Amino acid sequence: MRRAVGLALLLALCGGGRAAAQEGTTLADYYRSLADRRLLAAETGSIEALRELVQRGEALVVQERWDEAALVLWEATESPRFADFAETEEMRQAEFMLAGALQEMGALRTAYRVLERILARGPSDPYFGPAYRRAVDVALAGADLAGIVASLEGVGADPLPPDAANELRYLRGRERYDADDLAAADAQLAEVTRRSRFYANAQYLRGVIAARRGALDDAEARFCSIATTPDTDRFTFYVDRRYFEIRDLTWLALGRVAHEGRRAEDAFYYYFQVPNDSERVSEALFEAAWSMYEGGDAETAVDLLDQLGARFPSSPFVDEAALLRGYVHLARCEFDEADRRFVAFAARFEPIRDELDRILASPSRRARIFEELLEIESRPPAPPVPEGQIAPEPEARELLLGLLRVDPTFFRLYAEIRTLDAEAARSASVADQIAAIEARLSGSEAPEAAAARADAPEDEAAALARDLAGARAALRAMTDQLDTMRRAGAARDRLEPLEQELRGLGDRVEQIERSMRQMIAASGGAPTSADAAATDLDGMLRRDRRAAYHLPARAAALRARMIDAANDVAVRSITELRDRLAQSLRRARIGRIDAVMGSKRRIEIQIESLAAGRFPAELQDPLRIQGLLRDDEEYWPFEGEYWEDEYEEDEESESEESESEAEAPPEPESEAAE
Repeated sequence: MRRAVGLALLLALCGGGRAAAQEGTTLADYYRSLADRRLLAAETGSIEALRELVQRGEALVVQERWDEAALVLWEATESPRFADFAETEEMRQAEFMLAGALQEMGALRTAYRVLERILARGPSDPYFGPAYRRAVDVALAGADLAGIVASLEGVGADPLPPDAANELRYLRGRERYDADDLAAADAQLAEVTRRSRFYANAQYLRGVIAARRGALDDAEARFCSIATTPDTDRFTFYVDRRYFEIRDLTWLALGRVAHEGRRAEDAFYYYFQVPNDSERVSEALFEAAWSMYEGGDAETAVDLLDQLGARFPSSPFVDEAALLRGYVHLARCEFDEADRRFVAFAARFEPIRDELDRILASPSRRARIFEELLEIESRPPAPPVPEGQIAPEPEARELLLGLLRVDPTFFRLYAEIRTLDAEAARSASVADQIAAIEARLSGSEAPEAAAARADAPEDEAAALARDLAGARAALRAMTDQLDTMRRAGAARDRLEPLEQELRGLGDRVEQIERSMRQMIAASGGAPTSADAAATDLDGMLRRDRRAAYHLPARAAALRARMIDAANDVAVRSITELRDRLAQSLRRARIGRIDAVMGSKRRIEIQIESLAAGRFPAELQDPLRIQGLLRDDEEYWPFEGEYWEDEYEEDEESESEESESEAEAPPEPESEAAE
């Protein structure tokens, strides 16, 4: 019967838990029903058996086998066999490890319900502090933030221990910040002390709040309290894995504050503090170049842009950096070079803009770029190119993917989809196994045959899903062939009708998929009134078996909705990139106009100078002049100033020669005659 309980838990974790909770069934109800049927003897429990279960659960936790660990630890914490050992150290350890396993599995609300039992025992419990921290982590990981704040405010003693009080203050501040109540958020975050693990996070958020209010001096002071605090004391403030990411963000924030205050040199200093192994280096280089350009230091701006292009040629800032480089040359009156840069920008990014238009119009192209984004996200991060070395020039597709600044929600939703797929795969046989358990309880000697005769729904949706997958694969292949024709130089008038036809086919496939999801959602069988009211073991198993049969369809419908939500996020990012490139291309065209007008005006000034009898210095031909010099002569063009030290030295030497000639004795007449 332990297997039956395990299957019930797995069903709850995979999607039946919400319905079961609404109907009032919990895992404790299963244990109670098993004990009522004498299938689970309470007298079989002992401290040795509990200790053995906890040790097994701990070994599974160490191996990161979270689902197996949760099953073992659920048995230890919920079974009536161990009800007499609720106050033992082993039981408390099992509860804490169970909450951690559920958190790792993504069952955040269930994890918090387990933590609530630990917190209800108060600060005197040795697991109160760790459980409080874990509860805050669960809240920050995506659970009901406002609800957990309200729950934690009613837990524990008054006052709370200092560490727990800091945790609650930071959580309140985050909740108020997310609600856009900046005053209340700042008041809560200001109470977080240096001994809290969230001190750096709290100061960073306070700096952000001050910057949003326009109080740049206050924001800079908050950021400096994190980034520039000297580590000379024995204890400065608590540092964990969060600190180093926050510190990099803080240096960027300081640079932005200085830039907003028109302090280009200070901004450059702050940006320069971002370490070379940080993920924020490309961002710091671009923003520093922009700040130096606006500060009038074009040479430094060009140097920073050179570093960005050499080390991060496919960074999300490469398009804006290329455009900025053209405007830097324009500001230096280097009109020919600026025009060349703007032409190169258009030649490089116009095809990418056109490809983005095709992606937004084609479902198969969108699906492909989603897959590429997920593949890139799953790769380990590539080490940055060492300073002084040049990274290879990226291809057009790699550059397009690098320019995309996808909302993290896209990757988070797909991570949850992978978790759902794994749990749904593990639950594929739950209904059959529950049917086999029912058959054994009824005395059948062939439970597998009885399970095969269970009332499983027809799998028409699965067959339709396979057909749709085949249609999507065919569309993908035809789209690839069309792209190959385009790269081979096929005429546009030949490609456009094919492109239109593929778009229509893709829209039809999407419409069929939406209809199929609606059909699946409508077929999710609801429990009968008799099943919903059942409290005995047979009734609960029967209800859960029927729910398990419909679980694949419900999981598929939920998966489809999650995919749609994730893809919508990515489509918004693609649309933003397309609009950004279109705007940058317009600015490049305006820059070309400015470069041509500036070059024209320079020629007009040269003509005016020649007409006035002045020969402009830029029209002199240094090579022609050098051709008139002897080998021991050198041509130094006029640079706008005289070297007064050399003139002074010449005057001194001339005066010394005249004085020496005046003091020299006259020569004999005979020698003079000779």
